[in-house]
Amino acid sequence: MQHTFCRLCEGACGLLAATAGGQLTALSPDREDPVTGGYICDTAEHSVAAVSHPERITTPLRRDGERLVAVSWDEAIAEIGSALRQVRSQTGPGSIGLHIGDEVFRSSQDWVRSLAFAVGLGTPAVLSDLCLGAGPRIRLTEMMIGYPAALIPDVGRAHHVVILGGEPLREGWGPLVAGGDFLPEVEHSRKTKGTRVVVADSRRTDLAGQMDQHLAIRPGTEPFLLLGMLSAVVAGGWHDTQYVRDYTTGYEALTEALRPWPIARCAEICGISTAALSGVALKFSRAPMGVISPGFAAFNNANSALGAWAWLALHTVTANTLRPGGIYENPGLIDIQPLLSSVPTADAPRTRTGHPLMLLQAPSTTLAEEVLTPGEGQLRALITLSADPAGRLPGRARIHEALDALELKIHLGRVMDETAQRADWILPTLHPWERADITLHTASLLPMAGLLSTPPVVAPQGDARAISDILPALFASLKPGLRGSAWGHHLGLLARYLIKTDLDTWENRALDWGSGVEKAQLNEAPHRVVRSATDRALWRPSTPDERILLMPEGIQDIFSRVDPPDSALLLRTSARPDRAPDAHHRSAQEAIAFLHPDSGIEDGAEVRVSTRHGSITLTARHDLSLREDTVDISAISVPEVLGLLAADRADPITGAPVMDGVSCTLETA
Repeated sequence: MQHTFCRLCEGACGLLAATAGGQLTALSPDREDPVTGGYICDTAEHSVAAVSHPERITTPLRRDGERLVAVSWDEAIAEIGSALRQVRSQTGPGSIGLHIGDEVFRSSQDWVRSLAFAVGLGTPAVLSDLCLGAGPRIRLTEMMIGYPAALIPDVGRAHHVVILGGEPLREGWGPLVAGGDFLPEVEHSRKTKGTRVVVADSRRTDLAGQMDQHLAIRPGTEPFLLLGMLSAVVAGGWHDTQYVRDYTTGYEALTEALRPWPIARCAEICGISTAALSGVALKFSRAPMGVISPGFAAFNNANSALGAWAWLALHTVTANTLRPGGIYENPGLIDIQPLLSSVPTADAPRTRTGHPLMLLQAPSTTLAEEVLTPGEGQLRALITLSADPAGRLPGRARIHEALDALELKIHLGRVMDETAQRADWILPTLHPWERADITLHTASLLPMAGLLSTPPVVAPQGDARAISDILPALFASLKPGLRGSAWGHHLGLLARYLIKTDLDTWENRALDWGSGVEKAQLNEAPHRVVRSATDRALWRPSTPDERILLMPEGIQDIFSRVDPPDSALLLRTSARPDRAPDAHHRSAQEAIAFLHPDSGIEDGAEVRVSTRHGSITLTARHDLSLREDTVDISAISVPEVLGLLAADRADPITGAPVMDGVSCTLETA
């Protein structure tokens, strides 16, 4: 059995891998793992077959009319480089874009190579799926504490926990949270210190049924739950006066901004009673340690920036920011704060349509706008890196129109997803079990000061290669210059160095410099180094006065654009059925619209769901756990539902898509 850790989702669960004849045969939970202590999900179990799935792409493919034909790597790299050079010579490097998927972020080498490729090329069009998950929290954290830290909910230590927007037992515990299952810690806290757990979700999930209280809020109203709690704390004088005085600025301005948003108004928008919302706010503020853990569905709505601001402001005024049992920053063994602070969003280049680059990345929800808006820098070529914009982004028809309008589409991936089906070139990439990884840039997401490492579990299938190996070859074939770069001469030179250098050498240097750990230590089973518990009370805002800005510049703009859901029937599409990265890692999904039995639609009937953007027909299934005003259709299970959403409607500050709280209608088909 080989010790490894999973990179199929954010959890980084420790697993034991069994192989035979060079094939992965089984995975089991590692009971000694310091992150998860022994946990495995259905996605990991499905991955055993996914590695060698018969439909997996394992050789480079070139489009020849309606067909895709196999070619050699040398041929593919040479022809793609020539095509990219032609686009660049005609319209400049800014007309070539990258779209970086979630899986790239979970590999330090792939992530570094991707950013280096874009910066070295000189294009600001670096689109990322970060906006579909943790983006709103990271952006508002940067605005309020000075840099884009990943603040982690300390669920296991808190005395009062609010779980917001999602089912962690099925989907995972949210973006930026390593650990597959915190339920044992939560149950221990409930038994030993009376921790109270509230679940706020449109569905009465399995977890909600086990906890103390369920707030059945309307889809897309998570920001108003947070806003209402914040308003109640401020109006009731339940804030921590000393903490606010010593560690924050802008409390008076915050109080004024909340006046139009009393708790009763917020409760009405959420579809719950004022008393219920006030009670949760009071108990949260009075708890010795309180935390709100946002799931993947918490900020996929029209008010994501408002919600992320209220989330951090609420923790702050109740003295639960940067402290144990609240939300905290983990510097880890590899502290990347200096790197994060060196690339502020305010000073970063912007895409030609005006979107700022956070952590050198723009929201992927801008893709259609970047491709279809005429003018200088209009995207003409796109390289997708483990990303599926055709099957994942809202505004399905417009996204497909944008992809079809591109002159050149290069897809790096391993499955024939909707984006691959439209590609001119497909370059096969490794499955996570086929590559080595070290948690260098993601060590801060672990719940301890530690590092995880794994060698490959199995050899690559066919001719699949790592993204970190493919991009240097493409870059060399492209032969980019430095003139016309959006990033400046110095960053361009650094990127050109990073795209070509041996990253293994730099990993060794980073380990030695940042943690004092030698790579040889990580190569000794069980491939983990844990130094100590992290300091959850570490305080290091980088604002001018080292205080948290409760009302940073730009927050008033958020309040001027508040857009509450106002329809009698609301669509929810962002809920994830599992943690799977693609169809090969899950069982077949049915095209189902889940409805409350009081919807007026018979169970099993064909139903037409419509918004102002379109309609789809699918099978209705009754679900007593849902609110009566909710239509729940997972966009992962039913990608067609993305056609009911707007491609051009995203939060203007964070770029988060509007996937929940969308007005819709129902009728029997």
